[in-house]
Amino acid sequence: MSDAADDDDDRPAKKLVPGSRLAMLAAGGLPLAFLDGGTGLGLGAAALFDAALVAAAALEARALARRAPEVERRMDSRLVVGVENRITVHLRNPDARAIRVTVRDDLPPGWEADPPELSLELPGHARRELSYTVVPPKRGRFRFGSLHLKLEGTARLGASIVKVPASADARVFPNVLGPRRYELAARLGDLAAEGFRAIRKAGGGGEFEQLREYVSGDAYRDLDWKSTAKRQRPVTRVFEQERSQTVLLAIDAGRMMATRLGRISKLDHAINAALLLGWVALRKGDRVGLVVFGDQVHQFVAPGRGQAQYRKILDALYAIEAEDTFVDFRRLVEFVQIRQRKRALLVMFSDLLDEAHAMPLAEHAALLRRRHLAVCVTMHDPVAERLADAPVEDAKAAYMRAAAADLLAEREHVKAHLQKSGVQLVEAPPGELAVATVNRYLAIKARHSL
Repeated sequence: MSDAADDDDDRPAKKLVPGSRLAMLAAGGLPLAFLDGGTGLGLGAAALFDAALVAAAALEARALARRAPEVERRMDSRLVVGVENRITVHLRNPDARAIRVTVRDDLPPGWEADPPELSLELPGHARRELSYTVVPPKRGRFRFGSLHLKLEGTARLGASIVKVPASADARVFPNVLGPRRYELAARLGDLAAEGFRAIRKAGGGGEFEQLREYVSGDAYRDLDWKSTAKRQRPVTRVFEQERSQTVLLAIDAGRMMATRLGRISKLDHAINAALLLGWVALRKGDRVGLVVFGDQVHQFVAPGRGQAQYRKILDALYAIEAEDTFVDFRRLVEFVQIRQRKRALLVMFSDLLDEAHAMPLAEHAALLRRRHLAVCVTMHDPVAERLADAPVEDAKAAYMRAAAADLLAEREHVKAHLQKSGVQLVEAPPGELAVATVNRYLAIKARHSL
């Protein structure tokens, strides 16, 4: 399917082309040209035969253009980055005659369809649907263009290509399918199967503080049956040890986060982990906010509770891209000090690969430590780790191994400085980053570190 998504006009464009059988049948006139015995009659007969075929093809193509099927593209309102998304094409034949249809879609630049074209026999007055999948390479807003139909009739002498205006915007979001899987696991009481550590459940052992709606995983002994009967929905007693706290997600959108790890970038891995942490924290009754920063603060969502807060955070993140700028941790710290005066868990998603990039965080961590608990979440660099352990076969390999080893040593130096400055660290491979981050949050909650 084409990658050129253009703006459509209001009317379908039609083009007449040869059918799939025309060339083969036209070749059938060649024997006539060789059997004329020098009289020229065979050549004339062949020309007349081919002319009749071309005329028939033109008539068939024009008829097909007049009875083109109705076509509509349907897709989810929110597509997901880095995974397969299904796009469906609906067709309806308003004519009594069957028609063969091949569909090609105009995709946003850089997108690929699987399969690139869709074909089917569409009976008279029938409705059919076809589908293909796309894997959006990045988040944001994109635009689909026209739908292109190649139509062939029974004879397949002539064909018609019809361009149907079908411009549509598509919004590509972070991978939020993960939290749905965790929610299902929570309902089944099997979070451990998803990689979460077992922790003591909140409730029961403290002083009664308030009532709130039941959340999957709450102990049945903490249900307040009187309030449940009155409100017609489960209500849980919340004890003092489970009081609401504030979690502030801070995501680095600087140049270091643009590096791709697999299908998606470091920034996307960080966003996926932040969304899962935010989802879990909101389910725990905490207030969750968001800061996206680089050389300045680009986005801020004030801390809040509930499902509506999760949607606010998701809407703020879906179009964020890494920018070719340095990261100013001083501005982040100053912003947090002004906007978040009460104690909070500040979870910063950043890349510590470069010392010049990360050391300023250690320098300003003392200001954070006075009021907040800071946690820095970062990813292992699989390329550097692989090169540092690679066998040395020539001078180039030796140089690359030494450079990778120096880079990893620099990273360890940065991590040591951060820990001395009071910043906790979460470091994991990209695919395990989300679970590792949530586990640290759950451990902090269990220890009442806030």
